[in-house]
Amino acid sequence: MSRYRAHLFLCTNERPADHPRGSCRARGAEPLLEIIKEEARKAGVPEPFRANRSGCLDACESGPVLAVYPDGVFYTVRNREEVARIVSEHLVGGKVVSDLAIPDPPRRGA
Repeated sequence: MSRYRAHLFLCTNERPADHPRGSCRARGAEPLLEIIKEEARKAGVPEPFRANRSGCLDACESGPVLAVYPDGVFYTVRNREEVARIVSEHLVGGKVVSDLAIPDPPRRGA
């Protein structure tokens, strides 16, 4: 059982500017954490709710990446409007925002 009804992890990992995969921080992740918290409060996301920074979530090319648990859904999130959609449609409404969801990657070595 999860400690939180919703626990969000926003990748804020940073890599060198010339790294081939890039990084979520370089794509603007850092200010999104406060936006997530603001939008969750405005929308009345049910408690207990938590949003944290995280290290690499291994979906760098799709970043900034937001993981929503316990559902295990990963999203590309770039701005307040996308955050607001994820909050209202997924966290409040219970439906995956399919156009922002990152498909499951192929397993490495498979």
